[in-house]
Amino acid sequence: MRQIVTTRNGGSEVLKVQEAPDPKPAADQALIRVHAAGLNFADILARQGLYPDGPKKPCVMGYEVAGVVEEVGPGVDRNLLGKAVIAMTRFGGQSEKVVVEERQLFEKPPSLTFEEAAAIPVNYLTAYALLVVMGGLRRGEAVLIHNAGGGVGLAALDIAKNIGATTYGTASPGKHEFLRARGLDHPIDYRNQDWLPVLQQLTNNRGVELVIDPIGGSHWKKSYA
Repeated sequence: MRQIVTTRNGGSEVLKVQEAPDPKPAADQALIRVHAAGLNFADILARQGLYPDGPKKPCVMGYEVAGVVEEVGPGVDRNLLGKAVIAMTRFGGQSEKVVVEERQLFEKPPSLTFEEAAAIPVNYLTAYALLVVMGGLRRGEAVLIHNAGGGVGLAALDIAKNIGATTYGTASPGKHEFLRARGLDHPIDYRNQDWLPVLQQLTNNRGVELVIDPIGGSHWKKSYA
C-alpha cells in the first residue's frame, strides 16, 4: 500500500509518497481501506513540529478517515466487513489502508460522501467535548462561539443548534451571511468593532452561559470576564 510519509519537520516539501506492507488487524481491530483522510489543523501543526502530542518523524499523519472495512481481527463483529465507516486513527490515516480499534469506528451515514465523512471526527468530537461533556450546554441556554467560521466553530454551531441553544458567534463580516444560513442566530463582527459591548447589548447585559474560545491569551480573559 502507499502512504504519505512526513519525513521531518517542515512544509509540504517534507511529504513523500512511499510504499509500505499492508497492516494486519489484531484482536479487536479492523482494517479499513481508506477512501478519504481528513487534513486538519493538528496534522499541519504536527508536521511542523509544533504539536505537543505529535509523533516522531518519519511518520504518517492522519487523525481521521472514512473508508470500507476490508478485514477484521479476532473478537470483531464480522458484519462490519464491507461496511462504509468513519474512524479516528490517531495518526496513520494518510494511507491506503489503516488498522483501528473497533471502538474507534462507526458506520458512515449514507447521506455523506467519504470526503465529507472524513472531515467530521476531529472537529465534531472536539466541539461535542467542549459544549456537552465539559460545558454542559442545555436547551434554552446561550453560547458564544469565537471563530465561528472555523472547523471547530462550525461543528459547535451545528451541535449547539441541535441542543436548542441560542448562538452568538464572532467572525469576519464576509462570513456572516454564510453563518446565518448555517443557523447562527447572532453573528458579531470582531474586526471592525469590539465584540464584547455588542454581545452585552444583544443579551441585555445578561451574557451567555458558555463561551467557546480557541484563541486564548489575553482574549481568553476578556471572554470569561
